[in-house]
Amino acid sequence: MRMPKYQSGLSTTGLLITLLAAGFAIMCLFKMVPAYMDDRFIQEGLKSLTENVDQIDEMSDEQIRKQIGRFFVVNNVRSQSEKDIKIERKQDRTLVKMEYEVRVPIFANVDVVMTFNNVWDSKRPYDCCKPDSEM
Repeated sequence: MRMPKYQSGLSTTGLLITLLAAGFAIMCLFKMVPAYMDDRFIQEGLKSLTENVDQIDEMSDEQIRKQIGRFFVVNNVRSQSEKDIKIERKQDRTLVKMEYEVRVPIFANVDVVMTFNNVWDSKRPYDCCKPDSEM
């Protein structure tokens, strides 16, 4: 077996490409993570309705929005407001929905669009934040 005389490592071009790819990934991470953190707080806000699940049918839509809005203020959720909440009352349950999308510019005219669909069902209060199709 013949050993090479010199070791060859990463070339300058290879290093530049690697650094560009890592930089792009880190930039995307820094721009997208806040949207996912806000969505996690929105899910927690919807889950906070579980505390009052017995009274949810007697609460008005405005009271439900106010309760979630207070949670948003305390947890500094700025991307969405309680006005974006849709409340659907059915015979046997109440659905509180928050469907939205967040558009984050990456560079020039390239954007990342993240779609979130959170549903709280009073019949399944602990299975929060799954869309109707997954329940």
